[in-house]
Amino acid sequence: MSNAIPLALRPAARAARQWNSVTSAFARRYCVTQCSSFTPAASSPVLSAIRSPAAPRPVRSFCTTPRIAAKADDASLTHQDIIPPQQGLPQQKRTVQIGHLPTGRVSDKQIRNIFGDRVSGHAGNSVLRILHHRRTSGSLADYGVDNLGDKYNVSRDQAIKALEWLRNRFPIDEARAAEAWAEKEANRIAYELWLADPENDSKYKDPARVYREQQKKEAEEREQEAEQQERSQYGILRTGKSQFEIAIQEKRRQRLEEITKKAEEKEARAVEEEKMLATGEWVRTPGGTQLMKPGQDTYVDVFGREQVSRRKEEMEKAQKAAETPFKDPEEMLAQTTLTQRLYPMTAFVLVVCLVSFGFAHYYEPPAPSYRLWPDLAPSTATLAALLLTNTLVCLAWRWTPFWPILTRYFMHVPGYPRAVQALGNVFSHVQYEHLLGNMMVLALVAPVAHELVGRGVFLGTYVSAGALGTLASLYWANLGRGSIAAHSVGASAAIWGIATLYCLLTDTESIKIPFGGEVSFWPKMLITAFVAWEIAMAARKSPSTMDHASHFGGIATGVGVAGYLHVTGFHQRRAAADTEKTVDVGGLVKEEVSEVKDAVVKVVKKA
Repeated sequence: MSNAIPLALRPAARAARQWNSVTSAFARRYCVTQCSSFTPAASSPVLSAIRSPAAPRPVRSFCTTPRIAAKADDASLTHQDIIPPQQGLPQQKRTVQIGHLPTGRVSDKQIRNIFGDRVSGHAGNSVLRILHHRRTSGSLADYGVDNLGDKYNVSRDQAIKALEWLRNRFPIDEARAAEAWAEKEANRIAYELWLADPENDSKYKDPARVYREQQKKEAEEREQEAEQQERSQYGILRTGKSQFEIAIQEKRRQRLEEITKKAEEKEARAVEEEKMLATGEWVRTPGGTQLMKPGQDTYVDVFGREQVSRRKEEMEKAQKAAETPFKDPEEMLAQTTLTQRLYPMTAFVLVVCLVSFGFAHYYEPPAPSYRLWPDLAPSTATLAALLLTNTLVCLAWRWTPFWPILTRYFMHVPGYPRAVQALGNVFSHVQYEHLLGNMMVLALVAPVAHELVGRGVFLGTYVSAGALGTLASLYWANLGRGSIAAHSVGASAAIWGIATLYCLLTDTESIKIPFGGEVSFWPKMLITAFVAWEIAMAARKSPSTMDHASHFGGIATGVGVAGYLHVTGFHQRRAAADTEKTVDVGGLVKEEVSEVKDAVVKVVKKA
């Protein structure tokens, strides 16, 4: 608290030592229950307490004038304190807002018990609020119970009785409140006197900042003095390990703890391995670094460490997740009704066909700047996209984590179908030879069919034929003699669709075969022969792995699209275009290979 007064205004050393006891003096003097503590004084107790009784050097005296009564307004009940004039300071007024009592308004009956019949309920409540405010704010030590104002007509004895009632009803720590009040008042007086000093020129710029800086500077000086005194007392006893040595010691301790922990873990692991070996269910790896179950394999990773292969376990786990939970076809069929098996895929295939028709009808070739592979012919780009998609799905079957997804959406099971399978299984091949056979036929048929009908009709027919082929397989298995528990994958139905479409629409009369010259070509006879062969294979009673129902669905789709194009004038448009009657197979293959090669070289150069 001695820091609150500037250096020029500080009292003598004896007064400075007494400064910290000011607040305690306030509490002992004014916050007691004896009536004698409320005798009026001629000067402010705060100013009397901070005044030095015997100062060795002249300081400004804190003379005061008698206190003026505190006023309380009836409407808002504001407490207006008139601060007595100090040396060099004019008289000031300070208005304080008076709050309500903790329990609210006191009844008129209780007011009469405290003050008698001459004091009204409103006046009595106002007096109680003023006294309680003085108790809580600590100003009771300075103002006492006097100076409540003539308007309330309350005597000193009545005020003391009211104070006693408040203390019994609302007990608080008045001594602590008085200490806080004295501290605040002393700081206020010191700051105002310092501000009124004409020798301080810098205070007019920012008095609060200058005052704070001065207080901070004095605090730093005291800290330096205390530190120097402490050094002089302890001297060499303050020397010891440096922070660097302490840090090194801590790092060494942490490293030793880590080594100890690893050794304990290794020992515990060795004990656990011995217990596992004792059961007979585990054996050591050839290198002796790990344990494995009999039948497991080991390998060496890229870092030269021996590892136990868990491929078998992962494969079994993925296979279990990919399998249906049914034990036999009867249990599988019992889970769904015939309508539940047929309706979802039928609706989905219908939507696919409508979208394919719209795509084929409204598709327009994009400008070269908007194409992904502008250097490739549209037919080559379409064929490359189909080959890449089918190859990626086939490779995904080699990664066991993909099995649950592939079996759900890329494999058609007529006994437990999902609608998306109608489209997903068209791009799915499990065996490499199946993929190779279908893609070879696709590579032969796709370029000429694409050039004949365009990308829109080609892709629309390809997708629709695959979806309708899957739907035909579903109906044949559920309503005919097909296997309800069989699964089917492959693009055969889609390839049958575009092959049928090409053979029924083309007017090619010959084919130029590499190293063999030209041969006559009768496309309608060729497709008729293939369809007859498919019917003969389907009529055989021997078991077959081919899904003939889906093939017939693809053929029917190709026939339907060809018939629609024939009715809408496709042949008339072809005749007007004056197309060639000979198909050069070797030339088509060379052109496609050259385009792909040039595109790859261009991409490599850019990279």
